[in-house]
Amino acid sequence: MVFRRERGDNSAAGRANALFAPGPGDGIIFSEGKSASQRESMAICEDRPARHSDGSRDGFDWPRLYQRAAVALLRRLRAERALPPRAVAETVAAQLPADLAEWLLHTLRSLGWLDPQARIPFDLFDQTNGPVRCTGGRRELLRLATLGIPGEGARSESRRREAIFQQRCSEIMREARDPESLAYVGGRALAHPEVQSDPVLTGMLRAFIAEREAELRARAHLPLADGATVPRHRTKPVEYHVPLGERVRRSFGKLRIELEQHIAAFNEAGTNDVLTRMRDLRRRYPGQVKAEEVERCENRVREMIVRRDQFRRQLDDLVRHASEAAHKGDLKTANWVRRRLEAIHDSLPAILSKQQLQSHCEALRLCAERFERHEAARKLVERERAIGAEVKRVRAVIDAYAAQVAALPDGGEVDPLTRQAFQRAVSRVEEYDDDWLADLMIELDCLLDDLRGSEEAYRRAARQADAFLRNVRAAIKQIRRKITTLEATG
Repeated sequence: MVFRRERGDNSAAGRANALFAPGPGDGIIFSEGKSASQRESMAICEDRPARHSDGSRDGFDWPRLYQRAAVALLRRLRAERALPPRAVAETVAAQLPADLAEWLLHTLRSLGWLDPQARIPFDLFDQTNGPVRCTGGRRELLRLATLGIPGEGARSESRRREAIFQQRCSEIMREARDPESLAYVGGRALAHPEVQSDPVLTGMLRAFIAEREAELRARAHLPLADGATVPRHRTKPVEYHVPLGERVRRSFGKLRIELEQHIAAFNEAGTNDVLTRMRDLRRRYPGQVKAEEVERCENRVREMIVRRDQFRRQLDDLVRHASEAAHKGDLKTANWVRRRLEAIHDSLPAILSKQQLQSHCEALRLCAERFERHEAARKLVERERAIGAEVKRVRAVIDAYAAQVAALPDGGEVDPLTRQAFQRAVSRVEEYDDDWLADLMIELDCLLDDLRGSEEAYRRAARQADAFLRNVRAAIKQIRRKITTLEATG
């Protein structure tokens, strides 16, 4: 849990006075319909009787308690920079009276909010029908112990956006000396992959570029000593004194820089456009632009295409490896590859387009679903086989006993071990009653639910389960009839 101070009156006293004023009604409101055990477990949350005469019902000076807890929390935050949820709650509770601190920690533990993995909506304390049923000062202390100081905290996305914005603005201020260079540097900043993927950051940079452009155009009027201005019609008058060859070489150098940017992004369309302009410049000024320089740039583009094709083959191998892992049940590897593909798409969309990313992710999802259905079908078959083997063992014991009884001479006795095995089998058959069959049907239905992703597989498995249940019922009936016959014959 990382906090950041906001603007305005951010002192603990200012926040305490703004959040609530001392007065009655700082108690717990239990909703109707609570069971006796729930009311007993929340008994510690009930209001204490008045102990002081400060105007509040339970005698607590809520603004002062909130101010003391907020100051302690802010002091510890400045020292440690970041605090986990339990440390925030304990810091606030340490500044409260013993019974109030005990109530605060007990409430947070019962709600599960001391867990570092807990997810708590920021508008939870603004809801009237949420899990927090206390009002007034107690509610604000719970808010402070749960969410920290108001305004403290910033999402990593916002911090990343601010860092990129400051970096690009620094580049613009450092390199943009006139509207022409501003257009070039600004275009390069707006072409950054992270800027293109963030509309908010794009708007911020466009506003900054427009402001900088207005400032540069305003500087075109130079102030004189008497306050008058003389229009300056040329933004870079020194260019008129530069020889033609130097200007052509500078233009070619700018094209070469733009080409390298497109090569870094694997933008084939952009490189082809820059090469077209280079060839045109070579055709117009053959004495200033050498053919070797244009050929060197063309070789760079060809190398870029080779690397791009190599990266795409590596991506295909990576996707194939992830599909095999998902088919074998290695979902950890499949999820890692999916996250890797998303990162590649964000940084190099020319290598992996959005459509290709969606196609690969969909293929991985289908492989994972096929594996889950296969596992569910395997568990169903294994369970059916286990029950069938058990019924067969019971039938074999009873058949062995019946064969030994039939082979006995008059007055003979059955082997004691065989009789004991027969009695255990009879006890086991007695357990195969209607409740056992109902439990078996529920168990098979639960295993069938995992196959609902594929209608065909689900129907096939459901027909197989129905046939299995019919066979089990028939086998149990036959075994019971045989047991009845053996018992009747003595």
